[in-house]
Amino acid sequence: MGNETNKSYEYRVKKGYGKFFQGKGLDIGCGTSLLSSEIFTGITELVPYDNENGQHENDGNTCSNLEDNSFNFVYSSHCLEHMDNPYDAFGHWVRVCKPGGVIFTSVPHEIFYEKSTWPSPFAPSHHNTSWTLEWESDLPKSINVLNFIEYFEEKGLVQKVLAETVLEDFSFRNFFQDQTTGLALCQIDFVVEKR
Repeated sequence: MGNETNKSYEYRVKKGYGKFFQGKGLDIGCGTSLLSSEIFTGITELVPYDNENGQHENDGNTCSNLEDNSFNFVYSSHCLEHMDNPYDAFGHWVRVCKPGGVIFTSVPHEIFYEKSTWPSPFAPSHHNTSWTLEWESDLPKSINVLNFIEYFEEKGLVQKVLAETVLEDFSFRNFFQDQTTGLALCQIDFVVEKR
């Protein structure tokens, strides 16, 4: 969640991803680490949205207290895998984004984080789904990011901007360890634009 955001800044600045964080944004599942408007200076306002610390009205599953077409961008890091139904939740994330705005999402990579094991060896009671990009998996709760995006594209709701595996500071020698407790990133970032 928040720490993965903090570890991703250098990578995202290098890739020029500040262009996705422009105007008023929503940070779903931010915990105590809100996306930085000091690093991404195009952010004019950022609304933290998290149901931790007793803020149960801020439920990323439904976004029920947020109006349609309210934000220039929606950002969520390592939260979608916690949602009860990621398709329903993401549909609400799209709903609250303005047409032409982007939804920028990061999820842990099923191979490099979950080690192709279900339930997740490092978050067995917290992850409801696992995520792949390069190919489809036969794990019971696995979702392929490209198929996931295509589901919303076919409904005419979004258009894919990018989907990529991010491996930074990851050691293949220590493959079976949870390297995310250190500096490693082993996630999938994907960005869609709302139609």
